[in-house]
Amino acid sequence: MPNLTIRNEVSLLSPDDLAALRDAYSKMQARSDNQGWIYWNSIHGFDQYKCWHHGREGFGSQKPYNLFLPWHRAYLLNFENAMKDQNGGAALSWWDWTSDESHANGLPQAFSENIAGGNPLQSGPMPAMGNDPARQTERTPGDPGELPTTDDVNQLMTLTSFLDLTSQIENIHDGVHGWVGGDMGIVAQAAFDPIFWAHHTMIDRIWYLWQLRQGSNNIPQEYLDKPLEPFSLKVSDVLDISNLGYTYATTAVTVPVGG
Repeated sequence: MPNLTIRNEVSLLSPDDLAALRDAYSKMQARSDNQGWIYWNSIHGFDQYKCWHHGREGFGSQKPYNLFLPWHRAYLLNFENAMKDQNGGAALSWWDWTSDESHANGLPQAFSENIAGGNPLQSGPMPAMGNDPARQTERTPGDPGELPTTDDVNQLMTLTSFLDLTSQIENIHDGVHGWVGGDMGIVAQAAFDPIFWAHHTMIDRIWYLWQLRQGSNNIPQEYLDKPLEPFSLKVSDVLDISNLGYTYATTAVTVPVGG
């Protein structure tokens, strides 16, 4: 399929690709309309709370199904399209927290370094929330050695049930949010931190690699028509990423996809 967007690991981005990512984030962070940073990130937490976690939509009651993986795939796709509206060369990148580099240094350099004029990947603007004034996001990362390992992710690849995968990958996902700390550790505030997007792109990539092994349609039938609000997509629409217009670079894949 022509013109697929290729998502790469953040440490492998070319200078031009990293510049495009930073430019898109910077432009979104400067906007106050429905193309801006605060609008898109408020979908996940404050003040729209549309996200799915552990069988709950937002802060709602428990449901008999869990749309964590398909909902976040739809969210990433729509956010990436909004990025491209600001810079057509921009694409989401994933943070491979299993890599040797991450286990030595923690957060990716691109998302943590100080650069002249500011680094839009280092923090993002947040709206006023209750009695808390508007501010930039903050982090309190833990010991890099505590990040998930390749073995942790390889174990996910052996699971044959989508429901088992969802449960176990959410636990790993939660641990990384807690490891980053600060705003990333709070559902209402997490998406305003730029590292949220690199983290969730990694989660989506793991699901994609699992699909290569276990099948793209390996999902309960009753899930297929579930809507992924507020996006104009349902679960069946997001199972094949090539139909969504993107793929994952095959360089430096640390998770095997074969038998």
